[in-house]
Amino acid sequence: MAALLTKEQLENFALQGLSYADDHVSDPFNIRDVAERLGISYSYFYHNFVNYMGEPFWHYVKRHRLELGAGLLRHSGYNIGEISEYCGYATTAAFSKAFKLHFKESPKDFRRIIILPNENRTLQITKTITAAIGNDAFQELFNYDRCEKLRMPDSILYYSFISRGQDPIAEMIARMNTYHNLFKKMQTLYDLPQSRIITGTLDAVPVTNYEKLSMFAGLLIPTSAIGAHIQLQKNHSYLATKRIAGGNYLKLPVPMDFATAGMPMYNFISMNCKEGVFKMSGNHFFISLDGPTYSEIFIPLLKKHY
Repeated sequence: MAALLTKEQLENFALQGLSYADDHVSDPFNIRDVAERLGISYSYFYHNFVNYMGEPFWHYVKRHRLELGAGLLRHSGYNIGEISEYCGYATTAAFSKAFKLHFKESPKDFRRIIILPNENRTLQITKTITAAIGNDAFQELFNYDRCEKLRMPDSILYYSFISRGQDPIAEMIARMNTYHNLFKKMQTLYDLPQSRIITGTLDAVPVTNYEKLSMFAGLLIPTSAIGAHIQLQKNHSYLATKRIAGGNYLKLPVPMDFATAGMPMYNFISMNCKEGVFKMSGNHFFISLDGPTYSEIFIPLLKKHY
């Protein structure tokens, strides 16, 4: 089978495995489940994933779950037991043990850290990349009073990995126009007025190492649009999928493109979470691409802080 597949198809197997792991963070599964989903053997999937991702699949699953848990410790109001369950651990003790082995800090102590080890580095790299765009001029726009509180429906995201590894944010900026045009055509083709073209990361900023960030662009579609889902799954099976929980969100409109919004967006989220102005219900904040000079930032909001 390997001889009949292109390099892009082989890489897609690995990326689909990564996508599956992300979409089942809280669920019990094993490598065979993923291989069967992709229609390939356990051994083939295992070696292919290592070849393209640079780490064994289960190593990625464990790291990804713990990093998402660390992101929730950073930005959410959940207790450690709730975070343990979200990350797929049967007990708080098991989560705490794995967390300390990975981060060299207990979850309780990690939550007290003011500046995370990767934070300054990731933010400095991003600032350097986006400096020419002049994002500092828009700081006053990132104000909690400008946010709108709204309810979002349960949705499914159909996405492509727009960049991963090495220099993911710079690569995302360079490639975004191509992907935006692709999803814009799909919106028109399938008549999806309720959908949004969005971009973000599967990972926990600023926990995940910069070189391991997975950036995406995709179409976010309410689960109620059943006909659209049937068509997309039939005609675009190469796209990865992710369930996005509905609920309470903050929406912050900003008159700038996604690249310009990136740095002040993270600073806005981090500052307000640290000060307790709001807490997040998950790591899945994203930017909606509504025009070349207009974006909307969506932040999942913890109900008790709504």
